[in-house]
Amino acid sequence: MRLAKEAAREYGLGYVGTEHLLLGIVREGQGLGAQVLLELGVTEYNTQAEVDRRVHARLNETWVLGRLPGTPHFRDVWARAEAEARGSANWQISSEHLLLALLAERDSVGHQVLQALGVSLESVRRSIARRRTVCRQSV
Repeated sequence: MRLAKEAAREYGLGYVGTEHLLLGIVREGQGLGAQVLLELGVTEYNTQAEVDRRVHARLNETWVLGRLPGTPHFRDVWARAEAEARGSANWQISSEHLLLALLAERDSVGHQVLQALGVSLESVRRSIARRRTVCRQSV
């Protein structure tokens, strides 16, 4: 969340959107979500470029009134991430849960950026499952 808020501040925005959440996952770099994205060819550089392109286009047509904890899409992503965490018998929301939730939240900027970078829900699920299997086998 800290990195997502920092990303929103970089754009001079008073809200956190799905695109900021995605940048936070990529920038954190250590979580399973960031590792999966890197495996799929998603870097901070190409994510930032795609977010810039979409955000700057949207800034010309969007007014933000007041300080919101997050956009409606952001709140939906957070709720989906909670459900993903519970579904995996894990009560802690991790970057992989946020990434899966971003991919499920169609029409959000975060989803559009991932789609433009060639990342699909199916490819991320496969990569996460493969990485979890490797971790279990090494224990």
